[in-house]
Amino acid sequence: DGYWLRHCHGFRVDIPRGRLGFVEDVLYGAEHDRPSALAVRGGLFGRRLELVPVEDVDTVDPRRKRVALVPSAGDKF
Repeated sequence: DGYWLRHCHGFRVDIPRGRLGFVEDVLYGAEHDRPSALAVRGGLFGRRLELVPVEDVDTVDPRRKRVALVPSAGDKF
């Protein structure tokens, strides 16, 4: 999961009630080898940018190019 979390650019991001958007960038904080957040572009015409903490990621499915967030994360968006 760590490898794919670092390499999930362009993956679709889903919350329990549907699609949040697509990973535009993987952001790093103090730990240079571990992502701290995903920049997710969504909304009408891709105008919305959400920063999703990696703690909110439930699964990364590289075969389907999907990132699923934990159910409680859906309440934030």
